[in-house]
Order: sequence, then structure tokens, then C-alpha cells
Amino acid sequence: MKAILRFVVWMAGAVLLTGVTAPNFIPLLNQSLGDTFGSVFPAVPFAALLALILALRWRDLEDVLDSEGGIESEFPTRLIGFALMCTLVALGPLTGRAVESAGVAVVLTFYSFSLAVNPKTKVLLLPYAAICAAGVGAPAVLQSAFGEPLAVFSSDLSARLVTLMGLPVTWQGTQFQLSSKAGEVVSGVVTPGCSSIISVTTFLGLLALMHMDLKKDVRSTATLAVAGIAVLTVLNSVRIVLLIWSGYVGGASALWSVHNWVGYALFLGFYLAALSAYSRMGPVRSGYYSPKSGTP
Repeated sequence: MKAILRFVVWMAGAVLLTGVTAPNFIPLLNQSLGDTFGSVFPAVPFAALLALILALRWRDLEDVLDSEGGIESEFPTRLIGFALMCTLVALGPLTGRAVESAGVAVVLTFYSFSLAVNPKTKVLLLPYAAICAAGVGAPAVLQSAFGEPLAVFSSDLSARLVTLMGLPVTWQGTQFQLSSKAGEVVSGVVTPGCSSIISVTTFLGLLALMHMDLKKDVRSTATLAVAGIAVLTVLNSVRIVLLIWSGYVGGASALWSVHNWVGYALFLGFYLAALSAYSRMGPVRSGYYSPKSGTP
């Protein structure tokens, strides 16, 4: 009961605080994910996956929460958490301008609030906080560096697949145009946001979390990471082809209707297949953090 109460206080307090530290996070995230995955489900599947991972570690977290002391215990850690929260509040107007900075602020808000109210969780939660912060911040850097080349690659691969299907599509770089069966002119452009960067970084972040929770060896994780990047890049072109085919059959409205869900369907199907394969790969590594022993 003590662990549950502490967990509820942590979650509720952190959620309320994010309204100040990252007030625009949800709308910004929906807009960002909409470019690649669609707008029907926004971020719900990803929140559900993170919740599942947290549930898998509940026993470890419960042990830590049950061992927490009074308000004067672990005072330096509590002070660091409080100072970090104050800093995030002060930076709120700045961090709320972009989805990446807002996302990092959300992660740090949850972690700093935990330091303040449940300081013994600092070691257990630190890897999760670091991975999540890197996961939401990395796409901006990677998209700036590789977004356009990946968009060009996706367009080229999609054009080849469309040609094999015999669809009447003309391409000019990353832009395409076709006439639907009803004679409607349908056009679109493969932007850096439509490349596979967000799906790849999301997968790599979730893979890092699985690496910790399934305790797999590094070789297995690296193998799946490389294979996953390749498969997701191809799947992204398959997604674009499905959109073009939908536009050919039903016009622009059909294209955008499919756009709102097909990215989620492909990614979640791929992730579940990857999770199934990963669970059967390689040996379990030795030497991981145990909250009972407090040592790796």
C-alpha cells in the first residue's frame, strides 16, 4: 500500500507539473507524429508501450518505494530534484516551443519529481530517463542531418515499387502526382518528416528499454537494431506506396484517410514481430541492477 501511494503521488504530481514545464507537449507531439504515423491515435500506443515496460518492472519499483524513508531521508537527492524542477519551471516558456525540447522537459519533470518525493528511485529510473530523453531529442538532430537524404531514398524506392504495380504516377524528386480512377488529380510530397527517422528512433528507444528489461546480450541487441533500421526504411516506402494506391483508387480524401492510421499499423506490427524475435535471441546477460542489492 505504501508503494502504491508513493507511486500515485509521483505520477499525479509530475503530470500536473508538466502543465507548467511543457505546456504544449501534447499538441506538438501529435503534429510531429502525424507526419509519419498519422493523426488518429496520436501518442497513445507509445504511452501504452512505456506503461507496459513500467509494469514489467513494478516488482523492482515496488521494493524501492517500500524502502523509502521520511521527508528528511536522502535530503541531498531531494534537494537536487527540487532544484531541477524549479529550473524546468523557469525554462517552461522556452522548452514549450518545440516538441523535442518539450519532450525532454517532460522526461526530466518526471525524473526530478521522483528524486524529490522518492529519492531512492534515482538509480533504477536513471537509465529509463536517459533513454527517453535521448529518444525524444534525437529526431530533431537526425532529421536535420539525414531527413532530406532519407526522404529522397524513400521517394526513389517508392517510385520503383509503384512502377512495378503499374500505377500512373509521375515523380519529380520527392514530389509525386497521379490521376485517380475518377480523374481527380492527386499530388503529394515526401518530406523529411515523412522519412523513416521518427519510426527508427522510436524503435531504437524501445529496443534500448527492452535491452534493459529482457537483459539480452549486446550482440543480439545490435543485430536487431541494424536489421530493424533496414526493415523500417523499407516499410516506410511500403507505407508511401499504400498511400499512393489509396489516392489512385479513391482520390485525395482516401489517401489522407489511410495516412491517418497506416503508419501506426505498420509500426506496431513490426514492433510486435521484433519483440517476439528479440525474446528468442541470444543469451541473457549477467550483471544488471537489482534494487534489493543496490549493485549492478
